[in-house]
Amino acid sequence: MEKLYPLTAAQNMHYNWIRQYHTQQVSGLSIVAAVQLELDFGLLHKCINEETKRYDCLNLRFTEPDENGEIRQYFKRKVLKNIKILNLSSMSLEEADNVLQTMAYDTLDGNDRAMYEFLMVMLPQGFNGFFVHLDHRLLDSCGLAVMVKDIMALYAHYAYGKDYPEELARFEQMLAVDLAKASNVKRRARDEAFWQDQMDKYGEPLYSDITGPGVLEASRKAHGDPSLRAADIETENLFVAVKDYKLEPEATRRVLDFCREKRISFNNLLLLTMRSYLSKVNGGQEDITIESFIARRATRDEWTSGGSRTIMFPCRTVISGDTSFLDAAMQIQATQNNIYLHSSYDPELIRKALRERYGTPKDTTYVSCYLTYQPLQVDADALDLSGIPLYFKWFANGAATKKVYLTVTHTPDGGLNFSYHYQTAALCEHDMELFYYYMMRIMFAGISDPLAAIAAIQIGV
Repeated sequence: MEKLYPLTAAQNMHYNWIRQYHTQQVSGLSIVAAVQLELDFGLLHKCINEETKRYDCLNLRFTEPDENGEIRQYFKRKVLKNIKILNLSSMSLEEADNVLQTMAYDTLDGNDRAMYEFLMVMLPQGFNGFFVHLDHRLLDSCGLAVMVKDIMALYAHYAYGKDYPEELARFEQMLAVDLAKASNVKRRARDEAFWQDQMDKYGEPLYSDITGPGVLEASRKAHGDPSLRAADIETENLFVAVKDYKLEPEATRRVLDFCREKRISFNNLLLLTMRSYLSKVNGGQEDITIESFIARRATRDEWTSGGSRTIMFPCRTVISGDTSFLDAAMQIQATQNNIYLHSSYDPELIRKALRERYGTPKDTTYVSCYLTYQPLQVDADALDLSGIPLYFKWFANGAATKKVYLTVTHTPDGGLNFSYHYQTAALCEHDMELFYYYMMRIMFAGISDPLAAIAAIQIGV
């Protein structure tokens, strides 16, 4: 009998979304990875199978919910005997992406089964590689990027004699460590005290929507409460669309150089530009909360063990308009640094504490925007294949509880990709165009004059 483990807080976050909204689509994760080379698909098949041994998080399976609705996880390897080849080479890249996007909408339903699927793909413009679709409880975006890089490194080893990639850490070992931390009573008490102190310090949060104050006003009318500070969550139509925008390499270099010079993490610069836009469209609102995903990968073992380690916490800042852009960035950085110290805490307990303290109506939230920054880069140089074009694309899972979810990743040419996933029930592509446009205006105005007041920057752009 396989050993059963409880879910970690990060895994439970995804399972709670499934349980609350009755669709496993909210827990899907998909990517295509390809190189502009003719591939030996038999060899690629071998490398993918080898990866399921090296990356043991892929072997996780989940039990049926028990009488309390809880599930357990265990390890059981699946040998991939027949990975199909999907030939999309006669299409345009956009058409091929649309086919793969449709496949990403499929759910991995059921229990006690493998929770991932691979396809080998032939894409337009001579790109060849693989598409993988899996349950988010197996891997987060950081872990998936590690897996993609490792499969490609295995192929480079067998096909071109490159060095065999270093061994990956075992997820089962890291799982035991994480569960031990979560069960530490003193640690949990310290984490709980930190979040309670945040509520004592700032009071009740205030919702801010990317379309302005109208959403909150509508929720106040619907609940007959003119002082309501939370807005209704869309629970019926969870369908999401995706809009991607690329920041060119030279502009990316300017931004990253600024971060290095000022010792500000790029994630915190992104949070500043997002909150500045929310403040701008909500009449200069100073109290802004954005949910920011934290990878919780500080050591090599944490980076290479896979699993779902990314977990989201509310980054709430109250910043006056006369604060300089640089000082505002430092305030966000200080807030995030404190959160990192308590990132083993289950964020569902934070939301529960807010509901209990402020009595917010069911299915309401203080947050409209969520952020993930994926710092890991997969490029040809890193794989010792300099000059070979690569093609990567992430796909929406088709459903989301989050109104706007921005994922920022590095592109192989040194640029950045801003991928906006948005609920179509309330938002359209034009909303994302405005969001990206003003984020870039705010960001570049701020790094050009970091001592300018954020209110002046918001008005000026």
